[in-house]
This record gives sequence, C-alpha cells and structure tokens, in this order.
Amino acid sequence: MSELDLMRVVTDQATTTHKMDRIDDIYAVEDGARVADEVILVDDEGRQIGTAPRSEVHTPQTPLHRAFSVYIFDADGRTLITRRALTKVAWPGVWSNSCCGHPRPGEPTPEAITRRVREELGIRVRDIEVALSDFRYRAVDASGVVENEICPVYVARSDDEPIPDPDEVMDHAWVSWDDAVRSLASAPQVFSPWMVLQTPPLRDAMPHGVPGQEGASPPASPSVDDTLSTVRQLLVAEAEWTATFWASTGLQPGDDPVLKQNLPTWLAALVDGSGKLIRPRMCHWGYVAAGGAGGTTAYSDVCRAAAALELLHVFALIHDDVMDESEWRRGRISAHAQARDWHTGAGALGNAQRFGDNIAILLGDLAHMQADRLVSGLPTDFRDAWHELCTELIAGQSADLTGAAALSRSFAQAERVARLKSGAYTIERPLLLGALAAGIDEKGHTALHAYGLKVGRAFALRDDILGVWGDPTVTGKPGGDDLRSRKPTVLWMAAEQGLAGAGLEALHRVGTDAEGGGDVLAVQQAMVDAGMRADAETQVSQWVESALADLECDSLSVQGVEGLTLMAHRVAWRDA
Repeated sequence: MSELDLMRVVTDQATTTHKMDRIDDIYAVEDGARVADEVILVDDEGRQIGTAPRSEVHTPQTPLHRAFSVYIFDADGRTLITRRALTKVAWPGVWSNSCCGHPRPGEPTPEAITRRVREELGIRVRDIEVALSDFRYRAVDASGVVENEICPVYVARSDDEPIPDPDEVMDHAWVSWDDAVRSLASAPQVFSPWMVLQTPPLRDAMPHGVPGQEGASPPASPSVDDTLSTVRQLLVAEAEWTATFWASTGLQPGDDPVLKQNLPTWLAALVDGSGKLIRPRMCHWGYVAAGGAGGTTAYSDVCRAAAALELLHVFALIHDDVMDESEWRRGRISAHAQARDWHTGAGALGNAQRFGDNIAILLGDLAHMQADRLVSGLPTDFRDAWHELCTELIAGQSADLTGAAALSRSFAQAERVARLKSGAYTIERPLLLGALAAGIDEKGHTALHAYGLKVGRAFALRDDILGVWGDPTVTGKPGGDDLRSRKPTVLWMAAEQGLAGAGLEALHRVGTDAEGGGDVLAVQQAMVDAGMRADAETQVSQWVESALADLECDSLSVQGVEGLTLMAHRVAWRDA
C-alpha cells in the first residue's frame, strides 16, 4: 500500500468522529481541481437564498435546501436499490432508491445526477427524466439529524453493473418494481423515509410508465388526485347552491351594513379546497385499501363524504376559535375576530366581541349545514357512521371545555379528548367511512381500525407539539398558543408533573395576568431540557411504526397500503 493510500485509509477511519473538521468534506476534487462541495439553501418557494458546505448542513436544525433522488432501471425493467453505508451520518444501513444527492451552485440537476451516480455507484446513466418535479419532505433520523429538502425525483437507465463506493453504499440489488413496492408496503421501516414517501406517487408520474411495464393496464382504483378534484367540484357546487338560495331570501352580498361579506361568500373563501385535505385523503385511501373502484356509485358516495368531511372540519375550526378565543387561524384572522373588527369599523351598536362570536357561530353552522346536505342522500349505514363521527367530535369538544373549567389534570382525560376531537374525526372515522363504502370485510376493518387509532394518536400528539413549539410563520398561530390558553393537553400534563423550579413557576404564570414577557420561552426551553419534546417525538414514531405493522393484512390492496403509509408519515411529521 502506498503512503498516499495509507493516509487515505486513516482519514476515512477518522470520518465518523471528525467529519465536520475534514477539509475533504468541504471540498471535492474533480479532474484534479478542488471544487467547493456546497448545497443550495432555498426559501419555501424554492428560491435560492444562500449556500452551505454539504458536510455541515445536516443537523437537528437542517435548513431547507435543494436535492434530488433518482431511480435507475436496467434493460429488464428492474430498478436498482442501494443500502446506505453504516458510516453515513443519517439513516445508516437502511435500503433506499438508486442514488440521492445535491446539485451544487450553478450545476444543472441532470449533470449533478450524472456526477453523483458516477461517484457513488461507478456507472453511467442515460435517459434522465423528471418524474416528480415538486416533491418535498422533512424527516428526522433516530439520531436527531434532519433531512429537509425540496427534492425532485428522476428516473434514468443504465447498462452498467454498479461498483459502489463502500463509504457510501454497503450493498445493492436489482429488483422488479412490483417487488420493491411490496417490500416497501410490508416493511417500510427498513427503507429510507424519502423512498417510502416517493414510491406511491412515482408509478403514475413516470413519463413513460414503469420500464418493462409500459403496456400494463392502469389500476381500477381511482387516483387520489381524481378524488380531490371531485371533492373540490362538490365544494364549489355547494357554495353556489347556498349563495343562490341565500339570494332568493332577498339578502344580497352588498346589502349588509356591518359585514363586508355575506356568510355564503365568506364561507366559500374559507372552503376553497386549497388546504391539506387530510380527511378527504384518508377517506379516499380507506376506500382504495378496501378494494374500491372508480366510476361506481360507491365511489360517488365516497367523494360526497370526503367533501362533507372538509366542510365539517371548517365548522369545527370556526367554533373552536370562538371557544379558545383564538385571534388567528392558518395565518389569517379568525372568523369571530374578523366579524368583531368589522363591527368596530362600522361603528355598529352593541358589544363588538359578542357580535363577532355570534356571527362566527352562524358561519360554522352554515358549513355544517352544507356537510349535512352532501351526506343526506347516502345509504343509511353511511349516514349512521357520519352521525357517530359528528357526535364524537362534539363530545370531545365538550370534554375539552369542561375539563379546562374543572382544572382537570389527568393524562387519561387529556388523551381521551385528543382522540375524540382530533384523532378520531381526522384519521380513524374518515378512513373507515371510505372502507365502509367499498364493502370492507371484518379482517380488513380490524386492520384499518387499529391503523386509524394509532395514526390518530400520532396526529393528535403532533398537534400538541405544534401547539407548544410550532413555528408561527408556518402554523399561522402564535408560538406557544396552547401554553397561553392553558389547554390541559398531554404535554401540559407532562409539564405540570415533570417541571420544577423556575420552569414550573413560569408555567404557572403563563396565560394569567402574572405572565411575563419571557415566560412562554422559558417554559418551552424547560420542557425541552427535561426531555419532553424528545419523548413526544419518540411516541409519534412508535405510534406510526405500530400502525404500519397493522397494515400487513391480505384484505387490503397494495395501492391502498402504499397510500396509507404515505399519509401516516405526512400527518405525523407535518409542520402545521
């Protein structure tokens, strides 16, 4: 071994503990020249705002940056999957797609793909095409390292056999696309989180179909895009019907001397179908997982139920803001606060706050009315399930109010409220509504019920995490809003029982007249220092892992399991 080779081995062995200090991590050598190995930092719109050394960018606070994923296929239509080396900083030892990387400043992505594939796998690629141009994700490794990327997904072909760099790839295999999909569905925990998220939408997004399967018939199940498109059309139709009937009463949009919009117009602006649409998506995937097909009466029922779920959600948000006295929702002024300000601006008579609350209640009621109109023509068992969902939601909200008023300080009560008013009507019930329409069997129902219950728990706990530590610029609500409102959530219970000293004293002041300017920040940091945030994140991960295991059921379709896997990650690790 030459002296140069020996120095290289020693340097590589030092990588694990001294990675940040190595000059080779900051510069790459290409054609004998040293090139800055930097990633491109971007804002939420994908616009470049700076650069950073690749070796330093991945931390527990990783900034949003550009990346790419590529799926390489051979002449037989097999895709190359790779296993990440154990020395990798994040997700060591997991299987993943063919190759991932980061375009350098000024480097076109296809060129970056060619370069990175050559570096990692020692092969040439051709026919590089984008499949998912707007894919974006955020994921947290067990070590706490975060991936936070705008990461378009590409497909490419190669005729070469890989010779991987062992520092990057410890193993590889050529597998059929269907085998890869089945493996992801049955054991997502052994794959990288980005591959788990990318694979479900990738099949339909490939420019020329899955290589080797170009002539295959499309699946009979409807796509989620088709379902959401139908949902939006139904929402528009309901808004138009309401506006027309409202006008027939003699009330015109410009007639109100206080409100700047009449209620139908105002509601239509709130229900524009541009949100996350989590409940309609869960309803869709429950239907698909149970084997439901498009173009049927059952599918029409599912679309109507999905649209009704979105309207019910708007009803719940409007009323929840009144009950919580929240000034902001989704980055804009809440309905009751807006009506109050219009009352004040018009110099109207009476109490402006009471007026705002009353108008918001009516606006929420109008949303509930539209939801009921959509559900009214559905089969009896469907309507029964719908009414159970609505009753659970109201029961959860009632328990939340009475628990807060009675100073209830019980973990069991907090978890029960979170399930009823958040997890059940967001995840579990919409999922089972869709499955009901498709005629799910008992075995499949049991699997989906278990999955829905656990993902609902993860969803509710993420709500609590965001209520304490959420970024106001993303959530659209003030930071630490749940602390200021003194909501008896699971995290509040943990803080009351686990904090001491100055942190506990600050907790007792938050949300009262004694609150000081730094009390919320002090409580947030004290809870982090006490390990409460880390514990909550661990619980979220455990709920999701257990839920995905419940999907290992032969009564559920592969396509449905793929979609539900994606949804579990989407709702559990959302940032708003």
